[in-house]
Amino acid sequence: MKLEIKKKLLSRSERVKSVDLHPTLPWVLIALYAGNVVIFDYNSQSQVKSFEITNAPIRCAKFISRKQWIIVGSDDTKIRVYNYNTSENLKTIANEHSDFIRNLVVHPTLPYVLSCGDDDRILMFNWEDNWNKVNAFEDHKHYVMQLCINPKYTNMFASASLDTTIKIWSVSTTQNHANFSLQGHQAGVNCVDFSHDNERSHLVSGGDDGQVKVWDYQTK
Repeated sequence: MKLEIKKKLLSRSERVKSVDLHPTLPWVLIALYAGNVVIFDYNSQSQVKSFEITNAPIRCAKFISRKQWIIVGSDDTKIRVYNYNTSENLKTIANEHSDFIRNLVVHPTLPYVLSCGDDDRILMFNWEDNWNKVNAFEDHKHYVMQLCINPKYTNMFASASLDTTIKIWSVSTTQNHANFSLQGHQAGVNCVDFSHDNERSHLVSGGDDGQVKVWDYQTK
């Protein structure tokens, strides 16, 4: 199968580590290993804005579109929040993660951001409470590579870890351990996503064992 490339966006960097699409504007947010993030307009194929963040690699950047913010996680263990209109640094969260930050996810309705990384932990912050930490989820035994919130039940989120498991958690809980684990990969799990089909209680995972697995999170 050959796919036609409709548009190509170029920025000089060692590596692109993440991309995120704005839900209403024709923008794509690109996190670069070189330590900066760039917003491109994919209609005009032009750069909208560039943020020089840190000398450390950046592995994830996401829009918080309802606040006109971006949030950035980097290898210096800090999470930074910027207003994408004014480029103002609104908040820097330091001394929470103790190792590289791998992934960030923005809750679709609540004022929460979840982060995960190489300290084996998942943290949740509330931006309406001055970005204070709401909870620390600490059930994984190796790096946590990616998080995903269930679009059907937004109180549920999943995590993928190099400990070979996918874990299912509750946003609203005060406990720090998972509801249950999905075990079947023979090597580390790098990515996870929920089905957007409301008829299916499915999620998909990809691992270092070269396998993609589809799971039913209700029957486990």
